[in-house]
Amino acid sequence: MAVLSAFAAPYKGTVFIDSNGNGTFDKGEKTLKGVMVSDGRHVVKTQGDGTYELPGHERERFLFVTVPSGYKTTRHYHAIGQGRDSYDFALRPYNAHIGRGGAHHFVQISDTEISTATGQEEWVAAVRSYALNENAAFIIHTGDICYEKGLKAHKPMFNTENMDVPVYYCIGNHDLVKGKYGEEVFESIYGPVYYSFDAGNVHYIVTPMWGGDYRPGYTKEDVYHWLVNDLAQIPEGKPIVVFNHDYWTSEDRHVFKAGENMTIDLDAHNLKAWIYGHVHINHITRHGNALAICTSTPARGGIDHAASAFRSIRVDANGNLASELRYTYMDKVVEIASIQNEQAPVTEQGEVMLSVNAYHTVSETNAVTCTFWAEGKMIRPEVRLKQQTDFNWFATAKLPAAYEGKTITVEAKVAFADGETAIRQSFFTYSPHSLSGKTGSEWNNLGGNAQHTCISPDTLALPFSLAWTANLGSNVYMASPVIQGNSVFAASIDENAQGKAAIVAMDTRNGSVRWKYPLRASVKNSLAIAQDLVFAQDIYGYLYALDIHTGKLAWEKKLDVARVPGLNDGLAASADKVFAGSGKGLAAFDARTGKQLWQNTEWSQREGTTATLSLSPDETVLIGGVQWSAMYANDARTGKLLWGKSENGIRNRASSPAMYDGAMYFLSLNSLFILSEKTGRVLTRKELPYSVDVTSTPLVTKGEIIFGTATEGLVALDRETLEEKWKLRTGKALIYTAPYVNEEAAQIECSPVLTGDVVIVGASDGVFYAVDRRNGTLLWRHQTGAPILTTVAVSGNMFFGVDYAGNVYAFKAANE
Repeated sequence: MAVLSAFAAPYKGTVFIDSNGNGTFDKGEKTLKGVMVSDGRHVVKTQGDGTYELPGHERERFLFVTVPSGYKTTRHYHAIGQGRDSYDFALRPYNAHIGRGGAHHFVQISDTEISTATGQEEWVAAVRSYALNENAAFIIHTGDICYEKGLKAHKPMFNTENMDVPVYYCIGNHDLVKGKYGEEVFESIYGPVYYSFDAGNVHYIVTPMWGGDYRPGYTKEDVYHWLVNDLAQIPEGKPIVVFNHDYWTSEDRHVFKAGENMTIDLDAHNLKAWIYGHVHINHITRHGNALAICTSTPARGGIDHAASAFRSIRVDANGNLASELRYTYMDKVVEIASIQNEQAPVTEQGEVMLSVNAYHTVSETNAVTCTFWAEGKMIRPEVRLKQQTDFNWFATAKLPAAYEGKTITVEAKVAFADGETAIRQSFFTYSPHSLSGKTGSEWNNLGGNAQHTCISPDTLALPFSLAWTANLGSNVYMASPVIQGNSVFAASIDENAQGKAAIVAMDTRNGSVRWKYPLRASVKNSLAIAQDLVFAQDIYGYLYALDIHTGKLAWEKKLDVARVPGLNDGLAASADKVFAGSGKGLAAFDARTGKQLWQNTEWSQREGTTATLSLSPDETVLIGGVQWSAMYANDARTGKLLWGKSENGIRNRASSPAMYDGAMYFLSLNSLFILSEKTGRVLTRKELPYSVDVTSTPLVTKGEIIFGTATEGLVALDRETLEEKWKLRTGKALIYTAPYVNEEAAQIECSPVLTGDVVIVGASDGVFYAVDRRNGTLLWRHQTGAPILTTVAVSGNMFFGVDYAGNVYAFKAANE
């Protein structure tokens, strides 16, 4: 810390229960024994009468208290003032909902990055309501409140008093702002940048970011001296959890190093988790015995297009943590996803499929039931659905044969844990006969091929009918389905590290599971097929090659990629090669044997990247890249770097290029780009009046270039003039994923797919759309109630889509 006093001075005071709430130690108020108090270096516990004494030190700036479990305070610190040596701390008991043995629950938010309180009301209210509904012991903000304006605006709208639960803050790199020292403004509003508090049986430690936009006054040595003394007061074996804006290590040991002979082995102090933000992603890794938990922002999409969310963390009596992401901006959203367009799918046994997506940001879903009505009466007993994922509930129901051909109304009733309910109705003409389509052409990469052209050789005739729907048992992010023969393949994520990630093969005719292969971690992006193997790479960097018929592992590789932020990229495959990884972990493999053919040595991984690798039609150029760095072209035969491009916003690219006739088409920030695949020369750049910071690959047709946007839905430009030809504005995104976008954004992360003259695309509003590619006329829609971030796959007279809830939908066209 910067020097504020020329000499050390002793300090004293009392920690007391502020029974009248005036913040002053009044006669008759009880004192608290054994409470930790610090001057930023030394740490002592209060005596039997609640008093303490501290020696002070030359770099002192604050006195602060370690708030004990079951207490809260509006100010856990005092700034040291000249000529004053006595500081009391006022604590108030509150119901922290500490369970048997010390079990409790808290909420983490991060990287809210505001400049004003205006426009933040919805997510703030959601976090507050959830914390109260679910009995949170406290809320922690892990930094990047953002710049001086944000620092001043955030505390009044989000604090212990108005959230009605203790709120603690970390300092982030963008919270180090101009002043005498980087943390001066932060300290004037939020207090010390390192401190601790207790909840249940756990000791929580808040630590600062080491650097940022302006140089901090504190040093690692300052934190080391305090932390040694803080930990010395903690009983051996008591669990600890560390909060920081960033993650300090990529190793399996958590050793804090401040210099020679200044190290602290946090694992030896029973570290259970390191919880952070900074990289705007939703990501959990295990390092030794501790978890590293990263959460994106609740306000908007993350850098790697992570879902806007906050994190709910439950802690058991032994200090072990269990996580659940909570997605912001969803107020009692309910949809009967299986029954739309007056039609319901039925099983081969004639039972109606009931798939309901239900989500409420501020509360858990307790139960979903359905009733069937016809001719003014209920025609069978109520059906209770079974929960599949955090969104989806499913059941099947047999209806009386007498109602075949009649109009049936189904009513879904959803009960939430906060006492709220929601009802949704849909209707259909009942038929006990199942639909079964036929697959045709292979769909073996994102967009059907490694060039991601997104044009199907098979033509589908409207109208489309839902043949079946089935759930993978976990959410699906951007892992678009692929098809070979009578199997459709999909992969899921495991954002809460519960062992739910898997690759699943389903029978295209009825949705039955052919096989399911559990994975170490989430697959967040594209799959590919070659040599009768399906390929996927998880966020930890494991590349899997599975036999498409049996699901048995043919081979696997550990790619040389970072554990944090993780491997979000999508892979690609040619007929005999698979290209996987990122940065210096990007490599080519023989698809059948797994033999490595080359590995990139010339560019490095950075922030999480959601683009999928693209391969030129002649299979000589492989396009990859890194978010916030550049787009790169490697020789697909040797791995040699051909060129790199970063200017005009290309460094921010999330869109996977579509490769046509020596040129490639992609989106970045607010522009459509057309580049030479061989040289990287910009052939055309079309600036747009809206954000296209999405993963959507442009669809290039005879007359149009069609793509998704971050705010305007689906847009078509005339291929010759590049002027807007038509626009289909979709609904408001259910979950925001595009970086720095929220409010009423009509968001599409998926790539549009062409079959005949019909464009099919899913959107973040939870709807599959069919649109006339020539004029943008809406031809058909199917509402799911969960965001759709995957690109559909077309084969034969069917297409397959997957929503975020983990549902696979098989649609049959009218043509046989």
